[in-house]
Amino acid sequence: MAIDNVRAARDVTEHLIGLGRTRIAALGAQDNSASGTAPLRLAGYRQALAAHGLPETVAKVERYRRHEGAAAMAALLEHRPDAVFCFNDLLALGAMRTILSAGLRVPEDIALAGLDDIEDGRYSTPTLTTLAPDKAELARIAVDLLKRRIDGLPGHPPQETRAGYRLMARESTLGR
Repeated sequence: MAIDNVRAARDVTEHLIGLGRTRIAALGAQDNSASGTAPLRLAGYRQALAAHGLPETVAKVERYRRHEGAAAMAALLEHRPDAVFCFNDLLALGAMRTILSAGLRVPEDIALAGLDDIEDGRYSTPTLTTLAPDKAELARIAVDLLKRRIDGLPGHPPQETRAGYRLMARESTLGR
């Protein structure tokens, strides 16, 4: 049970492209992640760029932490992206700090978007554009699946269930 991470990453990247950004970097790829969200989000990012004939720039991290976002963003500044899609909001908040510390402006110089809609992003300056999973739907699905298991439905095959999401376009891509 999760959101469709490929489609979600593609949608966030399409949002940045729709704003006229053409040098969009991805921050959050992982060498050690054959499964999980990183390869799915990277695939969605790549699909969006390929559909528009845009080049890709990818920054890797070991873990999804603020300090890793800050360090990866410092390396990305050498490539001068005009937008960055971070694979989660913690990475985006770290990246934002590095961008602002370098004397650049968000979103005027570099638009920034994350994924997960953590509360900190609503209070950052500027507020963080993010993709918000439908947490109520995720909870409902989890309870339904647990109830089915408790009810002992024999031989019930594992199923993949997708919850919805929505783009929360805020100041880090739209400005004030």
